[in-house]
Amino acid sequence: MDREYLSARGRCTRGLPVAVAALLLVTASAAEPAAPPAPPAPPAPPAPAAPAAPAAPAAPRTAIAPEYAELARKLTKALPDVEVQAIRPSGVDGIVEVLLSANRIVYADLAGRHLFNGHLLELDTREDLTERRLSEVTRIDVGALPLADAFDVKHGTGKRQLYIFEDPDCPFCKKLEDQLPQVNDVTLHIFLYPLTSIHPHAYEHALGVWCARDRERAWLDKMRKGIDPPAAKCANPLDRNLALGDKLHIDGTPTLIFADGRIHPGTLSAEELEHLLAGGS
Repeated sequence: MDREYLSARGRCTRGLPVAVAALLLVTASAAEPAAPPAPPAPPAPPAPAAPAAPAAPAAPRTAIAPEYAELARKLTKALPDVEVQAIRPSGVDGIVEVLLSANRIVYADLAGRHLFNGHLLELDTREDLTERRLSEVTRIDVGALPLADAFDVKHGTGKRQLYIFEDPDCPFCKKLEDQLPQVNDVTLHIFLYPLTSIHPHAYEHALGVWCARDRERAWLDKMRKGIDPPAAKCANPLDRNLALGDKLHIDGTPTLIFADGRIHPGTLSAEELEHLLAGGS
């Protein structure tokens, strides 16, 4: 397994989402000796709703097949804060794939005694099977993306479309930007997406890019030359972009969305980009 895969699949992330963190806690507790059941904890207060933003609808819920009904019941009891939306074979004997709310995929044994949180890899082909499934369940309608909240960088004819959520301080976004000049005839729709929890100055730098007279130049100077844009203030879409990313379950950068609605988290080489832009999987 290569180093880039181990480094969060070539992307900067905000950390574990709540649902995944809860799964890790459940998995850890399963390894401890049995203890008498504790009294139920008081319900947590509801999280504040994110600001409304246009977004494509989530993947439709899939009915649970009868043979997985008992497993779904056990998982729902163990994970009351997430919804079990679908269960299907994983391709590994005795292990099933579980699709949770917020487009999270985990794995479980058929008895519902163990959960596996991570990516399933096929060693012979080195294919990330979890990533392939996520590309299916997270596919969106790109026509719903608010392009007025992005700026464009055009290569050649610009006839192909690519939508990218990027953080100006993310090193993996810089790696992606190094590859993009080799991709021809594409319009890049850049959604500024500052991850301030890991890059404290990202919002300031994103704002400087958006407020610049020439956004493309300010962006390329930042990403390819390391030149920070001058501090600036203006009407901007940054908070809307963050809300949109939450609705689309984008928790890291770069995140790429292709014209057919496929979402790819993490940086790609120019060759991989060409392959995916041509409709490859």
